[in-house]
Amino acid sequence: MILHVIKSNIYSGAENVVCKIINGLSDKEEFIYMAPHGPIEDKLKSIGLYDCYYGIDKLDVATIKAAVDKFHPTALHAHDFTASVLCGLAVKGKIPVISHLHCNPLWLKNPLHPNTISYLFASRWFSQIITVSEAVEKEYCYSSKLKCPVNVLGNPFSAQTVLDAAGDSDDEFVSDLLYVGRFNPAKNPLGAIKIFEALPNRDNLIFRMVGNGELLDECKEYAASHGLSISFEGFQDNVYKYMKNTKVLLMPSIFEGFGLVALESMTLGIPVVCSGVGGLPGIVNDTCGYICNETSEYVDAISSLLSDSSLYSSKSESAIIKSSTFDNLSSYLENILSLYKKLR
Repeated sequence: MILHVIKSNIYSGAENVVCKIINGLSDKEEFIYMAPHGPIEDKLKSIGLYDCYYGIDKLDVATIKAAVDKFHPTALHAHDFTASVLCGLAVKGKIPVISHLHCNPLWLKNPLHPNTISYLFASRWFSQIITVSEAVEKEYCYSSKLKCPVNVLGNPFSAQTVLDAAGDSDDEFVSDLLYVGRFNPAKNPLGAIKIFEALPNRDNLIFRMVGNGELLDECKEYAASHGLSISFEGFQDNVYKYMKNTKVLLMPSIFEGFGLVALESMTLGIPVVCSGVGGLPGIVNDTCGYICNETSEYVDAISSLLSDSSLYSSKSESAIIKSSTFDNLSSYLENILSLYKKLR
């Protein structure tokens, strides 16, 4: 049995990966999804995975030890940095720990940051590290000191799943510009709003922002105080309907481990205008969108896409073609299963 350990109690990128692993390998392995109580419970119920959920009040070393004593897992599959460190400290090599890194926060580059040091310390008890892009490994300042294998697996992705969930075009979800992601510093939602504010024809555009997070209220206040017409959609179970019915996806992330939202939008033929951080340059290029640094670059890119139908069609077609090269769900699951077998 594999015990997935997650600090977050919501549903986002890392949680999506865990659910795909459990769904795809449930006939070959037993799984427990361990995470704090919260909105994730409703999501797990809606997709039929609540039976494997083990809810806790707080993720810490004592709670992990108690779960190990209760379930006797063959391995701990820890997601992101905090869960990895806590799992390492909890079992100290008694059972295998897989550290699965889904993001590349800015502190990765800082050799004096407590998180970089604690991760290096705990890594002595890791059996395997999985990253979603080469950027995560390269940006970790102590990567050369890691003793266990590091494997870049990307993210599990099925284009057909996105297409099926998006359905047909629907005027209810139409927009010119779309932001999808957590409202937190990493995703830079306020930066997205300021880019929209700088667009010369913004009063004629529909801008929707999908997601929740600690910066939501600040973003709403900024939009209201600056007279910006933005539709804040909150958390949505099916973001693909919004992607299907927009023209441009805006993704000005400060850091991004992989960039799944970009890939999903491209599958639907939506060009992506994004920052060039983390795994994004491996997904988006000038054939299917734009990588930007300054606000003026974002404005020029968005304006060009919305005003030049020939340019838009070219990038839309290329986005679909490029996204198809990432269709890897079967091979991804095979790699994960192979890893589990090696750790027995």
